[in-house]
Order: sequence, then C-alpha cells, then structure tokens
Amino acid sequence: MKLLKPAWVTHEGRPIFSVDIHPDGSRFATGGQGDDCGRVVIWNMAPVLSAEVEKDENVPKLLCQMDNHLACVNCVRWSVSGRYLASCGDDKAILIWQHSGSGGTVFGGIATAESWRCVATLRSHSGDVLDLAWAPHDAWLASCSVDNSVIIWNALNFPEVVTVLRAHSGLVKGVVWDPIGKFLASQSDDKTLKIWRTNDWKQETSITEPFKECGGTTHVLRMGWSPDGQYLVSAHAMNGGGPTAQIIEREGWVTDKDFVGHRKAITSVRFNNNIMLKSLPHSNKPQQYCCCAIGSRDRSISVWLTALKRPLVIIKDLFNDSVLDLTWCTSGHILMACSWDGTVACVEFEETEIGKSLSASEKKALHERIYGKSLTVPNSLTSNTIVETPELLAVREAQRKQLNSTPTKVNSVSKPSLTATPMRGPSKQIETRTSDGKRRITPMFIPTVVDNGEAPQPFSSSTQPTFSSSTETKSKIVIEKREDIIAPNVSKPANPKPQSQELISSTLSMDVDKSPPKVTAPKSSVTPEKVNGVAAESLDQPAPLTSKIDKSNSSSQPKSEEPPKHEEKPKDKEKEEKKTEEKVEKAQATSVQEKVPDVKTKTGKRRGRPPLSERVDRLDKTEKSVATPAPAQPVQTPAVHSPAKQVTVVAENELKLPILSIDKTLNVQIPGCPGKVLTVENAALASPFGPLNLVKCYFNNKSVNTKGGDWEAVLSSKAVAAGCNAFLCAVCCEDCTLQVFETMYGRRPLPPLQLTSRPSRLIVSRGHVFVLTVKGMLSVWDVPARKAVLVDESVAHLLDKNVSVVGCQVLESGSPALTLSSGKLYLFCSELKNWTLLGDGRDPVQQSSSHLLYATAVTQSGNVSASPLPPLTALQAACKGHLYDH
Repeated sequence: MKLLKPAWVTHEGRPIFSVDIHPDGSRFATGGQGDDCGRVVIWNMAPVLSAEVEKDENVPKLLCQMDNHLACVNCVRWSVSGRYLASCGDDKAILIWQHSGSGGTVFGGIATAESWRCVATLRSHSGDVLDLAWAPHDAWLASCSVDNSVIIWNALNFPEVVTVLRAHSGLVKGVVWDPIGKFLASQSDDKTLKIWRTNDWKQETSITEPFKECGGTTHVLRMGWSPDGQYLVSAHAMNGGGPTAQIIEREGWVTDKDFVGHRKAITSVRFNNNIMLKSLPHSNKPQQYCCCAIGSRDRSISVWLTALKRPLVIIKDLFNDSVLDLTWCTSGHILMACSWDGTVACVEFEETEIGKSLSASEKKALHERIYGKSLTVPNSLTSNTIVETPELLAVREAQRKQLNSTPTKVNSVSKPSLTATPMRGPSKQIETRTSDGKRRITPMFIPTVVDNGEAPQPFSSSTQPTFSSSTETKSKIVIEKREDIIAPNVSKPANPKPQSQELISSTLSMDVDKSPPKVTAPKSSVTPEKVNGVAAESLDQPAPLTSKIDKSNSSSQPKSEEPPKHEEKPKDKEKEEKKTEEKVEKAQATSVQEKVPDVKTKTGKRRGRPPLSERVDRLDKTEKSVATPAPAQPVQTPAVHSPAKQVTVVAENELKLPILSIDKTLNVQIPGCPGKVLTVENAALASPFGPLNLVKCYFNNKSVNTKGGDWEAVLSSKAVAAGCNAFLCAVCCEDCTLQVFETMYGRRPLPPLQLTSRPSRLIVSRGHVFVLTVKGMLSVWDVPARKAVLVDESVAHLLDKNVSVVGCQVLESGSPALTLSSGKLYLFCSELKNWTLLGDGRDPVQQSSSHLLYATAVTQSGNVSASPLPPLTALQAACKGHLYDH
C-alpha cells in the first residue's frame, strides 16, 4: 500500500469539498472554493501515481479549471460513461460539463491542456445543492438540497425534470443509487434515511432507529451502496452513544449491523465499484466480497471488506480537518479522499492486499443470477421494474431456454450511424476590394465541436500536441481576392432588362435597404429617366452618361441650347461631361459600399454616407448639368419613400374622470365615532429633504367616552384624497399610493398599495376600500381579509363623453355598484367576472315592468333625471346582499 499526498493538488489553500476519479482513470476532478466563486478543477492522474512523471515539466498537472459557479462547489461527479461531469454548489445551480477539445486558457491567462464547456445548467432547487449521484444507466441524475427536496433529472434530455421527491422535513445531505437501478436512497438532517422506488417514485421505506441520537453536525451525509446491491451503508448513525456507519441489508431493510471505531461522526461512505475475489484466511477457496471506505470528522479513513469483521486498514490523522469525500478508481486499487483543509490524499493498494476485481461479464452474470436481469437503460423514464422473486426467475429462465431452442431468421438491416458528421467550414476566404481601396472580408463560419455521444479519450501527455514556430501548421484557407470597382465602359448584355423593370428594382432596393440612391444611365443612348428627382439605375453594369437628347423633344428646347454634333463638340463641353461622369461614378461607388467604421480624414471630418437629402440634391445638380431628360414615352414608376417618421397617436376620446385633490388641509368627521376627526395637512412639517405631510386622528371632546386614542402618521407624498369610517381610514397620495390605517389606533393593516393613476373616487365601506382612478380603473380591497376583491377593472367601456359616474356603493361581498348619469346601474359580479346591468331608467321595457330595477326617476314633466342610486331595499333584493353606510 502506498500513501500519497500531492501538494500541487490545491485550491490555493481553500477547502476542497468533493473529489471524483474519471472512469478511465486518467484524470480526476475536484470541487470547492475559488477566489470569489466556486471552482471545479480537472487534474492529471499520472503525476499523482508516478514521481518521475511528476518531475517532468512537459507533463501538465492541471488539465482544466472552470470558475463558472457563483458560489462554493459542494460536489463533483462523473457520469458512469465518463462523458459528462456534473457539479453543484451554493449558487443553487447544477452545471453539466463536456469535453470540447484539447488546449485552452482560462480567465487570468492560465494555460490548460484540455477544454471543457458547460452544456447544460439545471435550476430548480431553491437552496444550496449538496450532493449528486448519476444513475447506473446514466439516464437519470439525482440531486439533493437544503430545500428538503430530491430532484431527479432526465440526463437524456437536460434540463427536463423527471420528478421531485419531497418527503424529508430537514436538509437533504446525501443521495445514492442502487447499482441495479431499482431504488434510490436519501439521507437528511431530519434523522431519517428514505428508500425510493424508481418504477413509481414512491417511498419504499423510511429508516429512523439508527439516527435518533444524531445531530446535524456534518456538512454532508454521503452514503454508499455495495456493487452487488445487497448492502447500503449510511453516514452518521449512532449506536450506544458512539458514531457508526449503519449497514442496511436489502432483504427487509434490516439494520442490525454497523461499522464502528471512528471517534466522530461519519461524513462519507464510498464502495469500490468492483466485486473483489480473494482467498481469505478463514476460507480455503476464493471468496467474493465488496470493499468499502469510510471517512469521518475525526480526520481518519478506514477501509472495510464485507467478508471481514475488522477493518482492512485504518489511516489516522491523514488530514488536519474533516474528511469530506471519497472516490475509487475503476480498476479498484486506488482510493482518493479530500478534506476541509484543502488537501487531497491518494491510497494505492496492491492486488494481494485488496483482492482481484471480477470482470464485467462476471459481474453481469452475478446480477442476472440474483436479480434476473442485467442493468439496462429503461424504455420509459418512469419505469424500471426488476424481478427479484426466485419463482419468477425460474419461469423466466424456462422461457429463455424455449426461445433459444426455436430457430429464427434474422434479416440484416443496416442501421444508421448515431454519430453526427462534424460540420466543416469553408476552406476559402473571400476578400473584396472596393472602389476606394478598402478591403472587405466575408465572414467565415467556424463550426463548434460536434458532440458524437462518446466519452473523452484517456488523457496522455504523449498524445497532446505541442506548438512551436517550427511545428505549427499553417492555415489551409485559400484567400480569393475580388475587385468591386465599377467599370465605366462595359459592353451591353445579351438580354438586358426592360427599363421599367430596372427603375422598379432600383426604387424598391432603396426603399427596403435604406441605401443611398444609385445613379447610372440606361443601356440605351437616351438619358436616364428621373423619378422624383433621382435618376433611375440599371441593376447590371452601367454605361457612361451622354448629353444626347431625343429629337422628339428638340422642338420644345430653344435653338441656342441645341447640342452640337460630336465632331463639332467644343473642348469645354467635353471636360464638363468628363467631370459629370466622374461625379456619377463616385455616387455609384458610394451606393454599393457597405457600412464601414468611421475614419477621420485629414480635414477632421468623419467619412461616411451623407444624408439622403444631400445625395438627392447633388444628383439633381449632376443631372441638370448634363441634360434635361425628356422621355419619349412616359414611364410610371413607384415613388421613392423617405424613411418613416415616428408618430405618436393620441386617442381623441381618451377617458379622464374628475381628479381629487387637497390643497392644504382637510378635516373629516368620522362616521360612527362622535367627536373624532380625521385631519390631513399637506406640508405640515419641514425637513432637509423637503416638506412632510401629516395625517392625524383625534377627539375634539376629550370628555366623550369612546374607545381608541389620538394618533398621527407622516407621509412623504402630498395627500390628494381621504376617506374614513369607524374601522378604517384611507389616504391617497400624489405619488399614486394608497395608505390604509386603523381608525382606532392608527396601525397599518396593509403596506402602501400602488395605484395606476390618481384617484377620482375614494370610498371606505366597513372593511372595504373602493378606489376609482381618473383613467377609469376600479379596485376594491378587503382589508380585514388582506386580499383584493377587484384589481384594475376598467369601466371605460361603460362611459363616454356625455356619461359620468354619479354614485358608488360597495356590497357586503365587496362587489362594487356604479350609477351613471345616463340612468344605468351596473354591478360587478365576481362569479361572472363581468359588469351586470341591473337597471336602465331610460329603457322603455324596464319602465313598463314594475318588477325590474332602474336607477332613474321620470319627473312629472316627462324629463329623465338621474338619481345617485336606487332604493337600498331594491338593490338588496336584486343582489341578495347588504350595503354598508359610508
């Protein structure tokens, strides 16, 4: 046995809460505290086991460092296949990592030999996540948290949640899977260990007896399940007042055995993944057994064999603080542990000491002999039934033999490959040079690493590429250079587009792309047509402009302005035409250029595209300096639209009810309380931060024998409305808040409520507060019950310019009633979630029916006059309720 403690495996002296060895044995991961975040580090295993490799500077020790967690990392676990690494921490998140290539750097310039990326982030816990466990078939991932829950994640489709287990009443600090996949165990600070069935996610049993004397003194409670599935060993149990690791047998969940000897609470239990085979002293033939490692708060580790009554080895004072996590290598001969003191220890066993591991086929045969099937991925994520009854196993074996004896014909069908073909980017890069000499490089697609569904290859320093000036391979990208300069003389295409089509295409391109107008001449000898002052453009190569005018319009021009023939053309005219052609070509080049960064010229001005109006004016001048176009046939083309302007549309009939306001002081006699007055004073007090407003409730006559006393409250915002009764006082402020007080002693039954706008009506009716805002939004609160009866219900559709609210009441249930100036009475029905029309005084049907309610009264002269509300008894009969007096 060798005991190793690599000093270079550290989180800069900070605690390491978890360690786990990759299934291929070439790397291991640690999780803990970083500088100001949680840290996950992947290390090379070879320097730990070999002193020669450790001294070799060319062999990297740190393979990758990930600081994505916002708080301390509590657990890291490799999937069974080694494809993923899961980490969880105090940031309530679970990150799933996947290998993405070799080589890279992390923040801070630290070079790494491997690159790992986060492929999924799982967020459903509401507290710190303490432990993780992958299902033996890699289809599920279990996590536990201080929120008293265990979440099962669908590892085949992250971040889907399969189920949430919520039977614990304390912090859940550990989870472990049955190696057969039939059960899941969780241990909590509520002094229970619960077994869950995976076929229906119901509780199989809850074990409490060994944990009655335990306290929540451990950071984690990491259990272990033997690879043959027969024994579950818990963390932190008590027996006779001493700490133990409780052994729970699968058959009947019996708890009559335990591992004893540690002086403090057990924090972590980890079984070797292999079933061992060895000839023991008390046995003549080789015996199969399981190996278990136990870590404790007493800073020691013990290793046990299920075939021995005493531990195989005890390593005392291995660390300076508690042992937090344990992990075995897949080969079964290497054990690693981490501690709160920020160090990691490695124990390497010989085969003669710990035994020989069974092969995978032998282990599979053992599972089939005991449970009737080997472990497979379930067809359904909610079903994983395993038969364990001997009688049913015998029947299944007979059926299997019968099927094997029957010959079957199997058609060979080629199955499609599940591995994705990696996408490749283009091997050619296009570089275009514009007319003004600028380079424009077409962006290239760089494909990401494709997930082929396989685990990363075992790390080996010999296979890692090394880069130097002599060995670095050059880029295989071929650069293709193109010129984007518009040639002035181009031959006419074989199939030119019609002139009208060219004009429409150019106009639409300007309208959609908002690019500057392009000016070229048509391919005929006639001067280009102008559309709204902008010359039409050909989409193909343009021809140079000429000053030749159609003879059909020569009569309309003065003779002095007729252009001479080509052979008699003066030199001044030729120079002027050349200048015009250069200006137009520059405008064309500007129209096809894409946006480039602003670069200041020597004159200090920024180079860029001029406004549209300047370009149009410039092109108009250019056009006029050449010739005045006169088309032979009128061509109808769509107009060039200027950029759309943002227009704010305001509704003409926007509802705005009368607004309430209090200038300086308001005194209200409180109904039902003789002599008691509610006073509101704006700007009553002065402060360095502005005037303060005062709400007071007091008795004018102290001799009156009434309950309650004087009280006052200070408001920061100016009061604009107030209402009160013998139970409640309500004040609306300028900042659209509603303040509610108890009339008796001034206590606040509710926090300040935010309204959508200033109040137009404020009513206090027994325990209800009614507010109608100026924008027609009505709200009613039941203050004693601390709930809202109605919130922001619009009454705008009930009103118009000539109709206003003339009366408001609140029923005992809190339903509001409105009487309008039009004579209509509305009641909001909470069951129907709508306004119901109780009466309409102007409706001839209701006027002629004595049994219907109406809210208006017809005068003797025949005129209709609005009354505030119908008689109280009539409204009660209609609504089957009672109204309170205000």
